[in-house]
Amino acid sequence: MRRFVTSDSHGGCKALQQCLEKSGFDKEQDLLIFLGDVVDGWPETKESIDLLLTVRNLVYLLGNHDQWAMNYYAGKMDDVAYEQELWLSQGGEATVASYGVGKQMPQEHLTLLQQAKLFHLTKDNKLFVHAGFDTHKPLEATDAHYLLWDRSFVSHYYKLHRDNMPFTIAAYQEVYIGHTPTIALSSQQTLPLRMGNIILTDTGAAFTGRLSILDIDSKEVWQSDPVMTLYPDSPGRNGISWNELKGKASA
Repeated sequence: MRRFVTSDSHGGCKALQQCLEKSGFDKEQDLLIFLGDVVDGWPETKESIDLLLTVRNLVYLLGNHDQWAMNYYAGKMDDVAYEQELWLSQGGEATVASYGVGKQMPQEHLTLLQQAKLFHLTKDNKLFVHAGFDTHKPLEATDAHYLLWDRSFVSHYYKLHRDNMPFTIAAYQEVYIGHTPTIALSSQQTLPLRMGNIILTDTGAAFTGRLSILDIDSKEVWQSDPVMTLYPDSPGRNGISWNELKGKASA
């Protein structure tokens, strides 16, 4: 069994399919650890979850956007208008459109999100978390909001990495994190970023970047096309589509 990790495809089913095909992923035999945020942004959230549900050995971690979508379709945003408006403006509109305005998320899709893990630790001591964690607390005692939303973990260790200060998260062999796009840290960082024994897997698929998939053991990386080129008429979360961007560049 080969082991793979990817994250933050944000409705980009075409990118996810490209990554699975390029890596030679075997849906019946291989393991896929998905670090969350399959929803919100590009037009194919429904198709993305349909695809994930065909993977026999899937470990799905909850992302912050997944939590938003789960709350919306479970009716938990009905009395929280400001949160619903924020979610819709941050990619949620595309998720609603993917399932159909006024329609429910299929139960098996909602169940995937409801049963998603907050973190995953392998037998060989590799840790997988969506956003980050508090190194001073046991994982089980860490607040879920921290695991799904917080960026201070990445910010702290990225500063050490940038300043060439060596470090290791001693408790784990490796730590895999999504949530924070590498291209947001540096526009030149278009591949997953290794910092000590931390590996950042989100390479900006939600915006102008590509989706990446890594072989956990060999560290080989495969990437999709820039995701906005796969949905050239959709603004995604960029606020402008690929075709509009090209039009402005040629004007």
